[in-house]
Amino acid sequence: MIPNGIDTTLFKPMERRDERVIGFVGELREKKGLTTLLRAYTQIHKSYPTTLLIVSDVRAGEDRKIFDELHSSIPNAKIILTGYVSNHDLPSYYSVVDVLVHPSLQDGLPHALLEAIACEKAVIATHVGGVLDVLRDCENGRIVAVNDVKSFTTVMQEIMSDKDLQKHLGWSAPHSVESKFTLQSEWNGNLLLYRNLGLRV
Repeated sequence: MIPNGIDTTLFKPMERRDERVIGFVGELREKKGLTTLLRAYTQIHKSYPTTLLIVSDVRAGEDRKIFDELHSSIPNAKIILTGYVSNHDLPSYYSVVDVLVHPSLQDGLPHALLEAIACEKAVIATHVGGVLDVLRDCENGRIVAVNDVKSFTTVMQEIMSDKDLQKHLGWSAPHSVESKFTLQSEWNGNLLLYRNLGLRV
């Protein structure tokens, strides 16, 4: 297995404003946990005003229809869709979130997860794919079951309401990215694979 890598000179901590923000990075669709995310956001938004920042957009078609229906059912919802954001500009978006959520139903090793960790953000993700190669529950992030809206809501509320917990989870994770999931590590893994296959590279 060759893990994905990210540019850790680009994705790093930045200063942020004092505002409750839940972040999701990537094209939002049902496979990525669209319904789980919006239903959990609905419950949290009832307790205190919270912004849901979706850095990208919602996939057209059935996913967009589901999103619009759920969005319209949330009173006073503050959901921001940024549309396309370049890789260079992504760190500034990570800087404003309290917690990065990744409620995928299935996945590999999401770049957004690695990028958020490198930016020292608390992250919540589902028990899928390569997530467990990066996160250890309660140590450097939180892991919840797939489609478990109640657990997702509870964990998000805990992190959103506890600045010390946010800092603990955020500060505990970056070293794991810097040691295993850099662009150089990914490059070295590919070179080793090719060499093991007998290719001269």
